[in-house]
This record gives sequence, C-alpha cells and structure tokens, in this order.
Amino acid sequence: MQVLRMAGTLLEAAVIAPMQIGKIVPPRPLVGIHAIERLLLRYVFAPVPEAKLIVAVICQGIADAASSDDYQRRRACRFLQGFHLEYLADLVELNPEFVREVARRARYLTAEQSPHPQHSMKIGAR
Repeated sequence: MQVLRMAGTLLEAAVIAPMQIGKIVPPRPLVGIHAIERLLLRYVFAPVPEAKLIVAVICQGIADAASSDDYQRRRACRFLQGFHLEYLADLVELNPEFVREVARRARYLTAEQSPHPQHSMKIGAR
C-alpha cells in the first residue's frame, strides 16, 4: 500500500496559517488623552465647568478615533471631520482646525481617516 505525502502544499499552508483580513489596527498615539485635554483647556477662553465638559466631549471623540473597534473609530472620525466638532469648538472659542491638528500630531487622527464627501443639501423643488 502506498501513502501519498502532501506536506508543503498550498492547501496545507492555508490551513495552518490562515490570513487575517479586515482588521485595521490604528497606530499607537504619542501622548495620552489627559495631556490633550489639558492642552485644549489652556486655550479655552474661560475654563468654567461647562467649558470643561465640552472639552471632555471633544477629547472623548479624539480618544475614540484611536479605538480598535472599527464602528466606533469611523463615527469618531466623522465627528472630528464634521460640523459637530466645529459647533462644540465654537462654544468654547476653540479653533476646530487647531483641534484637528492636535489630534493628527498626537496620532489619534491619521491622514487616511479622511471625511466622506460632503453632499450639498437642496432646498425647495426646482
């Protein structure tokens, strides 16, 4: 009786070492979120409790942009690139571009995480 040996075939290699597909690991941030929060609070016009709360919400969005959960990371990037950040930053008199630049330089927001194209809203029937 003869036994066929199939060691070293592509089929065996695929069974032994399956490829990991679809899981994107974001880069590790350079500084902690607490340091970013302190930095943003320095630039707030009046650090009252309401302003501290708004800065904490912005910092939570920045921290979520470095999350390993894909859904949470996409939503955080949409928040940081959209008008919601502009609205909150305006409430505490922060420049939203400054906040985005801080997030980029600290590696919470990467260049690949670009916003989706903005669709213009049509008002009225034409």
